[in-house]
Amino acid sequence: MDKAADKQEKREVQRFDLRLHTVLQELRNRASGLELYTRDISSDGAYLRMDRPLPPDTPVELTFYLPVQQQIRSKIQTNGRVIRSEDTGIAVRFESKYQILAL
Repeated sequence: MDKAADKQEKREVQRFDLRLHTVLQELRNRASGLELYTRDISSDGAYLRMDRPLPPDTPVELTFYLPVQQQIRSKIQTNGRVIRSEDTGIAVRFESKYQILAL
């Protein structure tokens, strides 16, 4: 394998097409949380569908609700930053710290 291909492989993270209920809170203005759904998610970020996308570099707090069993749920909370904004939604890169909590 050549060095360029090896370098690109190290940067890529597997994405999962997963629709998760998500609450997004803007950290700059602390407006009420927006209820959204992911289009896909990986270990370092997610794409969130939204009608009015936030601008790049917006800091956000995200809570992803995970269905574990029919009656038990858990959630993942993390902060991140909008890295790309499109007509259909936003790409958010996660910070390195996050919590997984049972509800």
